Amino acid sequence: MHICITGVSSGIWLHITQKLTPDHTLTWISRRSIENRINLTHIKWDIRDENLLEKIAKESEAFDYIILNAGVAYFDSCENILPEQHREIIETNLLSTILFINVLLKYNKIKKWIIFIGSIAGKKSSQNGSSYAASKFGLRGFAMQLKNEQRQLWIHIINPKIVSTELHKNSKIQIQWKYKETSLESISSTITSILSWEEKRFEIDL
Repeated sequence: MHICITGVSSGIWLHITQKLTPDHTLTWISRRSIENRINLTHIKWDIRDENLLEKIAKESEAFDYIILNAGVAYFDSCENILPEQHREIIETNLLSTILFINVLLKYNKIKKWIIFIGSIAGKKSSQNGSSYAASKFGLRGFAMQLKNEQRQLWIHIINPKIVSTELHKNSKIQIQWKYKETSLESISSTITSILSWEEKRFEIDL
């Protein structure tokens, strides 16, 4: 099967590719370079760059699965985050994802599944992560609505808690719920469970 994945997290993407490359063909879209692997095609593209959006959608093969992993965060009190950082969070985590799915659907480039990597921050309150939480609340709402509109597709959203990757390095976020960390193995195992039809829930909190 052909799987498209957006965004590079040095932790999450490595685990996902280790799980998926033996059995699937992968296309990875990210603004950062990644180590090439067997059955892995890398497209270097900032998902916020709308000028390349149509070109990539038109020229790409149809994908069996889309895994939307692109994300950025700045964790501090709202007034300490710069306006351009707020904008980057919303554009990367939410708006760009909406526009990417929009153009892929327009050209019938999604065959079966869409998997969103959300966050428990999109469901529960915290401190020092206002625009990040807003982007994940929005992503969750978009996924829920898309599920009702695109009945021919399977749609899931996975909500990890804090994951030990660069995203949360030196983070000032203060979590108010009990279990504070989700393992990389848990995320990649959930994805493989979805792909093997073992996991059928729309929303999976980790």
